[in-house]
Amino acid sequence: MLSNVSLFFNPFLLVLLLSHLLNSNLASLSFRKIVLATNIAESSITIDDVVYVIDCGKAKETSYDALNKLACLLPSWISKASAHQRRGRAGRVQPGVCYRLYPKVIHDAMLEYQLPEILRTPLQELCLHIKSLQLGTVGTFLAKALQPPDPLAVQNAIELLKTIGALDDAEELTPLGRHLCTLPVDPNIGKMLLMGAIFQCLNPALTIAAALAHRNPFVLPINSKEEADAAKRSFAGDSCSDHIALLKAFEGYRDAKRNGRERAYCWENFLSPVTLQMMDDMRNQFIDLLSDIGFVDKSRGASAYNQYNHDLEMVCAILCAGLYPNVVQCKKRGKRTAFYTKEVGKVDIHPASVNAGVHLFPLPYLVYSEKVKTTSIFIRDSTNISDYALLLFGGNLIPSKTGEGIEMLGGYLHFSAPKSVIDLIRKLRGELDKLLNRKVEEPGFDISVEGKGVVSAVVELLHSQNVRY
Repeated sequence: MLSNVSLFFNPFLLVLLLSHLLNSNLASLSFRKIVLATNIAESSITIDDVVYVIDCGKAKETSYDALNKLACLLPSWISKASAHQRRGRAGRVQPGVCYRLYPKVIHDAMLEYQLPEILRTPLQELCLHIKSLQLGTVGTFLAKALQPPDPLAVQNAIELLKTIGALDDAEELTPLGRHLCTLPVDPNIGKMLLMGAIFQCLNPALTIAAALAHRNPFVLPINSKEEADAAKRSFAGDSCSDHIALLKAFEGYRDAKRNGRERAYCWENFLSPVTLQMMDDMRNQFIDLLSDIGFVDKSRGASAYNQYNHDLEMVCAILCAGLYPNVVQCKKRGKRTAFYTKEVGKVDIHPASVNAGVHLFPLPYLVYSEKVKTTSIFIRDSTNISDYALLLFGGNLIPSKTGEGIEMLGGYLHFSAPKSVIDLIRKLRGELDKLLNRKVEEPGFDISVEGKGVVSAVVELLHSQNVRY
C-alpha cells in the first residue's frame, strides 16, 4: 500500500511552496495541475495523480445559534477525521505529501469527529416527526439522544411549530400539523404549499417551495457579477422581491424549454439548467403529495388551482403565510431604510438579494427565507409586503394592552388604526380562519365556492396595499 506523509507547515511559506511545486521538474513535465477543492472533496473526490495536498485546517460550517434563532456560516477548525480524509486525497497511486498549514498543537486539540447535524441545525422538522410518531414529549425524547441538542434549540422549534399552527398549546399535533408531517420539507415550506393550493395560487407556491427546499437557480460568476445581478433584478422588476424574481425566471425557463432553447436562456440569464430541471421535477412530486392528502384533485386540471397565480399581491400574501414569523420591519432613516428583527435587532439584506440596492421600500415589512450570520447578520431571499398581508396571513391577532390596536409576535409588531377599521379587520380575519380550519380538517371542502365572498374581500384589501409608509 502506498503511503502519504503529513507535514505541519507554516502558512507564511505557502507562496514558496506553490512556487516550488510549479517550478520543480520542469525539464520532465510540460505542466502541473493544481486542484482547488472545498471540504466536499474530503471523501467524495479521488484524483489518482494528486501527489501533494495543502490543508488549511478550516472549513465553513453551518451551526445554529439557539439564543438568537439564526444559522451561522462561519469558518471553523475541522475535525481530526476530516484532516485524515484530506490527507488521504494524496498518494493514491504513488507516495504523497500533505502540508498542513497549522501547528501540531492545533491538530491535537481538534475534535475527533464533526459535530452531528442534530447539534448544528434548527429542529422543527424533526420535532414535528417525533410528534407524528407518537414518541411522547419532544424534549424528553431528544434528551435520550447520544448527544442531545441544546434544550433552548428544542424549545425554539416547538415555539415555531406553535406559531405556524402545527402544534397546539399542549404540544399536540393540530390538523395542519398532521398534513405538514406528510410533506418532506421544512414545515414553513409545507405550509406555503398548502396555502397556495387553498387560495388558487398553486403554481407560484410550487416553484418557490421547490427553490427553497433545494437550491437557488441563480449563479454568480466571479467575472460577471454585475451582469448577473442586473439579470436577476430584471426578473424582479418593481416587486422588491427575490421570490418573484425566482418565479419569473422559472416561468421564462419553461417557455424556453417548450421552444427547445433552455440552454441558451440559462446562459443569457445566469441560471443553472440543472437546478431548474430539479425544481421542475420537485414541483411534480409536490403535486403528487398534495393530491395524496386531498388538497389537489388532478382531474380538475391546473386552472382550478391557479386563478390568482399572476396576482402578485396574492402571491406575496401566500409567501407571508408560509414564511411567517420571519418578518423584518423596514424603518426609514433619512434617505435609506434600516431593517430590524425581533430576535437580533438590526440586520442587513444579503448582497446577492435584489433588495440589496433598494434604499426606500414602498411597503413597511419584509418576509425572508433565512437569517444567517457570516461577516454580518444577513437575511436571504426577501419580499416586501404590506400590513394587510401580515394581518390576514400572519400569526394570531392579539389586542394591544391599551386597546387601541393589534399586536403580533408577542407585541413586537404593533398595528394602529381607528377602532372601526380594527374591528373590520378582526372580523374578516376570523371568517378567513374559519374557512382555513374547515379546509384543513376537510381537504375536499371547496373554499373557492363556499368562501368566495371572504376570499374576494381579502383580494380586494390586498390590492389596496400600495400606500407609502
